[in-house]
Amino acid sequence: MQNQPMSSADQGKLLIFSLLLAPSLIFLFGIIPAIFLGFGIYMMKKNQDFSSIDTAVKNFKGYTWLALIGCTLSSIYWGNKYFSAERSYYYDDEFFVSLMFAGIAFAYLIVVQVLFYSPMNRHKEWVEVNGIFSTKPKSDNGSINQTEVDIIKGEKLKQYSVADELTKWAKLKEDGHISEEEFNEARTKLLKRN
Repeated sequence: MQNQPMSSADQGKLLIFSLLLAPSLIFLFGIIPAIFLGFGIYMMKKNQDFSSIDTAVKNFKGYTWLALIGCTLSSIYWGNKYFSAERSYYYDDEFFVSLMFAGIAFAYLIVVQVLFYSPMNRHKEWVEVNGIFSTKPKSDNGSINQTEVDIIKGEKLKQYSVADELTKWAKLKEDGHISEEEFNEARTKLLKRN
């Protein structure tokens, strides 16, 4: 399943995650985690290596844990401040705001795992090579399909000399488009036909 395109449900989860992240960007406290994830996606696409996403999600979670701890400590501080002032049932806005932000930070920890990382991790081999929203494989310039390379079967050798064909196959091997084994197989076929 790791080398299969993402299903529309998994792509939808990524869309929902980005929509849930948008409000935090508007209030600017979510810009740093968004930068972590955006840079991770960029580096994954550039290097075709999923470890960039792993690192980006770890950084996102680390930043969010810091926010959660800070908001929790703030809500404890404001709660104790008003509780100690003998207002046992009265809490100020600071307490509720810090408690609300702690809840949002906790929700982001869950949401990044469920709606962002898990869907991408299930398809990581596909995503690192072909991209997140692609459904067709990207043609890899480093490798050529056997049907494209197999000149012997597709063309008649009478038009070409065996030396010319061997030169072409040697060039393909030298450029890394075919393996040593494929070159030796083609050379054997060419020499047998001569």
